[in-house]
Amino acid sequence: MAREKVGALVMLLFSLAYGYQATQIPLSFLSQQEFFTPRTMPYALAVTGFVLSFLILVLPTVDEQGKTSLAEETQGMDWKPAIQLVGLMLFYGLVMKWLGFVIASIIFLLIGFRILGERRIKRMLLAAIPLVLVLWVVMSMLLGVYIAPGEIFHMLGII
Repeated sequence: MAREKVGALVMLLFSLAYGYQATQIPLSFLSQQEFFTPRTMPYALAVTGFVLSFLILVLPTVDEQGKTSLAEETQGMDWKPAIQLVGLMLFYGLVMKWLGFVIASIIFLLIGFRILGERRIKRMLLAAIPLVLVLWVVMSMLLGVYIAPGEIFHMLGII
């Protein structure tokens, strides 16, 4: 199977899952009768992704003999950092509720920098901490989005 066919199949499955998840978005009473609801854009993205992926799958490739296989194309790539970053993202999603946005994000960035090869701790801290604090200020103070501090602070009695 050619590279673009594998990518199209993955995007097709992702679009189907995304479309299903869009049906789970709750609607308020007032928005149920509206033309544009919180589900509209996810539906449009899911349908567009599905249609484009399906077309890539069913239409013939441009040059079947000239294409290399997926195994040949990805041979020699360093997959270890990519897999570690995916695992780190899963970890980040799991600890966000317990540690809160600020602490979880700083830890995520520090470990991510380390995976990507940065070894200077001072540079990592000077990049991660101000970035997370600026994002927190923008989200919570300027935009008024409530960001929970984390369950650990409630368990320790700090908040």
